[in-house]
Amino acid sequence: MPPSNTDNCSTSHFRYPLFTSTYSIVLLFGLPLNFVSLWILVCRNGLRKSVSVIYMANLALSDLLFTLSLPFRIIYFATGEWKLGNALCMIPGTLFAVNIYSSSLFITLISVDRMLAVVYPLRSRQLRTVPIAWVLCVMVWLIIAGLAVPTALNHPENKDNACNVTRCFEKYSERNWYNGFIILCFTTFFGILVPFCIILGCTVSVVRQLKGYSMATSSCNTELSKSKIVKLFLSNLLIYAICFIPFHIAFILFGLSKHDYLHGDNSLEVYFNLHTVTMCMASTNSCLDPLIYYFSTKTIKGRTRCDSSSRTVGLGLVQSMSWNGQ
Repeated sequence: MPPSNTDNCSTSHFRYPLFTSTYSIVLLFGLPLNFVSLWILVCRNGLRKSVSVIYMANLALSDLLFTLSLPFRIIYFATGEWKLGNALCMIPGTLFAVNIYSSSLFITLISVDRMLAVVYPLRSRQLRTVPIAWVLCVMVWLIIAGLAVPTALNHPENKDNACNVTRCFEKYSERNWYNGFIILCFTTFFGILVPFCIILGCTVSVVRQLKGYSMATSSCNTELSKSKIVKLFLSNLLIYAICFIPFHIAFILFGLSKHDYLHGDNSLEVYFNLHTVTMCMASTNSCLDPLIYYFSTKTIKGRTRCDSSSRTVGLGLVQSMSWNGQ
């Protein structure tokens, strides 16, 4: 997180208690939620039968790694001083970025997979396979690893000579700040904007497809499935609306203000405070992702009895919410 020029050596700025309380709440709820979700996904459902399980297990793993790093952030913002060394400073800062962009990409894969299951249930069978899902997940982690290296190098501990304390997660040098801003602009476009457009397109396609279903489909007990599909896509958009988009907008505004592209009375401090609040919102991502697990793991039990005129539509809906439907 970039520093504010108006800060002093005390921890009286509202960001310290805000970060401490927010990270504590996220840790309290996010750790058990994601641990249980990962256990259910891996141990009860397995990673060999369902494409959806593979994507969601990787998403849960990303969230779990982030929540495990939160105690280090809590310790720092509760005390205002870092005493745990450079390596332990870089890791939590890096895992924050890793979580945001890996979550964004895995949510995109989940949305595309569900869209293909609903809109193209038969033609997409060859694309929606376990081997292809694992290849895509490995590609995501390789991309994230490539992002993690420069992010880690740009988030070292630093000596605050004016206050005679060691800092972490804030008060970076001008060079670190500039490099971080360039990285953020790049990742905002490719890691947030592009995936959001894909998810929005998938949502529109699914809603149009669902509206086109005839009344005969309703007799096949698929109305509940249709509702779950819509809620899944809405939960994806909700996560972007709360966690990802506000944080990146606030960070870019703060960066533009810091480089004197935006002018106004106290604009730097205003955007810094906005960035602080939206960063807390971004941290709630690991608590909101279980909504995706919930809406995705609901299956349609029993066999659907359909006449021949609606069998294809019913098959698409059943496959879209069933673990066994690839």
